[in-house]
Amino acid sequence: MSTYLLPDQNGCHHGASINAQNDIQTDEQHMINNLLATLPKAKAWRSEHVFLYKGFWLSSEVIKGLLLIHKHFTPQPTDIFLAAFMKCGTTWLKALMFATANRHRYKLSDHPLLRTGPQSAFPFIDTHIFLDYPATNFDNLPVPRLFATHFAHGLLPTSITSTCKFVYVCRDPKDALVSKWHFLSKLRSKELPPLPFDEAYELFCNGVSEYGPFWDHVLGYWKASQVHVVLEY
Repeated sequence: MSTYLLPDQNGCHHGASINAQNDIQTDEQHMINNLLATLPKAKAWRSEHVFLYKGFWLSSEVIKGLLLIHKHFTPQPTDIFLAAFMKCGTTWLKALMFATANRHRYKLSDHPLLRTGPQSAFPFIDTHIFLDYPATNFDNLPVPRLFATHFAHGLLPTSITSTCKFVYVCRDPKDALVSKWHFLSKLRSKELPPLPFDEAYELFCNGVSEYGPFWDHVLGYWKASQVHVVLEY
């Protein structure tokens, strides 16, 4: 379930999980399944496989979310995206961005971050659009709308990358690797054998991990920063 704060309503939005009976149309689901069947796949860290889509290794659920973003998400020029490779330390920055963008809405004594963690400060669009399809509820967010993503710059629609603002967080890859391995090991399916760290290290160095390769991810945003204003932390 995906939850995020609604500043103007002093509450939270709780996304409703999609299912075969309500939201994803049959033809869309068939299209996604047919696409996955054509993609190269490799060993994943959390699930059984990741799929190579346009140069990046993604889980099947994340690919579904990406396709839904391309089809249904309507960006606004005032939107701000906090982008990063997985486990690069965005929690603190989420709190700072939310507090700054909404500083005129709250007093310190009733600030929602005193009750809710930074992870719920604003939507993680990669999966929220999948959980709350087709993302029409984003219309209830005040301007500027804040979103978080792990998607590489080149995977996002040009309607987003050419008009919206981005804050990109880069972390030492050694620290990102260790943090990611610990995090995904806890989430890894119990039906799968544990992923040893030495194997995760080799996969990471070969670019094979969720949202990888790491350096392609970083370089994509760095190159974009030469054209558009991107704040790198």
